[in-house]
Amino acid sequence: MALIIPFRGKTPQIAEDAFIAPNATLIGDVRIESRASVWFGAVLRGDDPTHPIVVQEGANVQDGVVVHVGTWGPTVVGPGVTVGHGAVFESCEIGAGTVVGMNAVILQEAVVGRECLLAAGTVVLEKARIPDRSVVAGVPGKVKKTLEGGAAQWVARSAEHYVALSREYLGEAVEEAEAFHCDLCGAPMLNRHCKLLCLQCGYQRDCSDP
Repeated sequence: MALIIPFRGKTPQIAEDAFIAPNATLIGDVRIESRASVWFGAVLRGDDPTHPIVVQEGANVQDGVVVHVGTWGPTVVGPGVTVGHGAVFESCEIGAGTVVGMNAVILQEAVVGRECLLAAGTVVLEKARIPDRSVVAGVPGKVKKTLEGGAAQWVARSAEHYVALSREYLGEAVEEAEAFHCDLCGAPMLNRHCKLLCLQCGYQRDCSDP
C-alpha cells in the first residue's frame, strides 16, 4: 500500500480514479487529480506550509521521480503531462501535454510550456521560460527546435498510454468498443467515457464525432 503521510495538518488528496503505486510516497499538501498516476518508488513531498504539489488530470509521474515544493511557489504538473523515470523537480510549472524525459531536472520557478519535449537528462535552470511546443536538451537545457511531425504525434499520445495502463493496475477492464474502428487504420478503438483511442496508431476522437 502506498505511504500516505499527513504533515502540518495536511493530508494528500487523491481522486478516486487515480492510480498510486503500492510503494509510492505522498507527504503533506499533495493533490492528485482524476485519472492521474504516480508510479513505483516515486516520492512527492509536499511539506511547504504555503504551496502544494498538484498533479493534474491524466498526468503520470513515473518510477523513481522525486517531486518537492518550497517557498518559491507551487509545483504543478499539468494535465496529460508525462514525467519519465528518475526525473527531479521543485516549485516549477509543467504545461499540459509535455513529456519530461528520464532523469531530467527542472529547478525552482521554471515554467515549461505546453506540449514540450524535454530530452533525457536535460537540466532546466531556475526561472527559465520554455515556450510551448519546444524540444529542449542539454545542461543547461536549451530550446533546440519546435516540436513537430512524428515527435509531436508521439508526445500528444504519451499520457493516454499511461492512463490505460493505470486502469489495468486498478483492475478495471478497458472496454473495447466493437462498433468503433479507427478512421485511419481500421483497428479497434478503446472507449473511455466516450473518448476513443486507436490501439494500433494512437488516433483519438470523441465517440459522438461522425
